[in-house]
Amino acid sequence: MVPTLLLTACSGSSEDEQPAHPVFDAPVGQQPRQALLATQESGSARFTQTLTFGSPAGDTVQRSTGRVDFSSGRAAGSVEWSLAPGLPEGAKDALLGVRLGPGNSPARTRIAVDPDAVRLRAGEAGYWLTYEGTLETFGGEASISALRGSESAFGGTLLEILSGAQDVKGTKATEGGRTYTAKLTAYNALRMFSQDMRAELTSNIDPSGTDTPVTLSIVADAEGHITRAEADFSGLLDRKDSALADMTGLHAVMTLSGQGDSPPVMPTPSEPTLDAKTAVRPVGDQKEGTCADLATGNRMLDMVVAVPCTQPHDVRVFAHATLGTEYPGDANAQRQAGEACRREHRSAPGTWKREAADEDVYWYTWPEEDRWGVGGAATVSCYIVTRDPVTTRALAV
Repeated sequence: MVPTLLLTACSGSSEDEQPAHPVFDAPVGQQPRQALLATQESGSARFTQTLTFGSPAGDTVQRSTGRVDFSSGRAAGSVEWSLAPGLPEGAKDALLGVRLGPGNSPARTRIAVDPDAVRLRAGEAGYWLTYEGTLETFGGEASISALRGSESAFGGTLLEILSGAQDVKGTKATEGGRTYTAKLTAYNALRMFSQDMRAELTSNIDPSGTDTPVTLSIVADAEGHITRAEADFSGLLDRKDSALADMTGLHAVMTLSGQGDSPPVMPTPSEPTLDAKTAVRPVGDQKEGTCADLATGNRMLDMVVAVPCTQPHDVRVFAHATLGTEYPGDANAQRQAGEACRREHRSAPGTWKREAADEDVYWYTWPEEDRWGVGGAATVSCYIVTRDPVTTRALAV
């Protein structure tokens, strides 16, 4: 009899095998980063973020909304502030930015970002202001650069800091999702904020520091896409010399939805646009009788946007006067600047003066000590404000 050899092939049932989840099967400490990558791979998303500064005067809130296309590096949205009644002027300056004339920078700004440019449409402006190329050209490059993020095209959101999550703990949520709690070092948390805002927050920015004063929570859906993130930044409000020293809390909440839906709506070629390289300049470079807007987006006090006087404008420059080369001290510098502009205002054309939002009121700006006499005699610039700064008052709560 010929022996028979029986061979049997065995394999596990395919029904028992589940593909690895790109987010939830990673080590828990890596899951926030993997959820961010999954969100970016979805293509696009709508977002809303509120950044709330608590104070004895009430809550001051920055609300950012828009849509981002992760794959193309584009985003379009807006940033809008609601101010607490009685908010100190120093805090307003730190949050909104200062500008020439009365008031602060506009409380609402539309923003569009692509790989080549950052576009702003501030307050009542009838045009987009386009910053292209090397932003160092504009002096206040930090403020403009902060409008473009590294994790999404729209800067200043919680997406910028999720990868720095530490001490991550995850729990299963409804419908197959996950909820995470984590902590952040001050160094990682501050990456969400612009450079000038960082200067008002904690000075504890040691990259190797181990303190984690910021708490973070993240919600991901069943596909691993981030749908909500929250952070408590109150532990960063520890500077006694800060304009925000009276703030009692700082919290951020971001929600994302519509992953993979329609891309952001960008400005069209037919919309009025000004090139910042030619339009944004120091007020001292404006010729007498020319007009300008005050919202440049770069948070530099003496910069303006040159616009034709035939269209709505914030100011008209009526004179530049020479003050001398030797700095006379703070009080004398202001006195000399005021006297020079008073003389020039008397002889300015009546058609210019009648544009003033407040009759017979004019403004002037002069160099501080470190810039006094640089390149020659110091110069004071005199101008008339033609529009009330109603944007911040209208949005006060």
